[in-house]
Amino acid sequence: MTPNDEPPPQKPQPASKPRREVQPVDEARRNIEEYAADLRKLIGTLRRRLLY
Repeated sequence: MTPNDEPPPQKPQPASKPRREVQPVDEARRNIEEYAADLRKLIGTLRRRLLY
């Protein structure tokens, strides 16, 4: 065999990352609502501080 006939060395495959389990829609929606409520509370606090 000549050097051109040999197949190129194979690259090592990267280790696969463990997949996260998919959250049910209800749980995801609850997390979003909690986050939005926290943001509303923070905005209200900041508005009060700016006005007084």
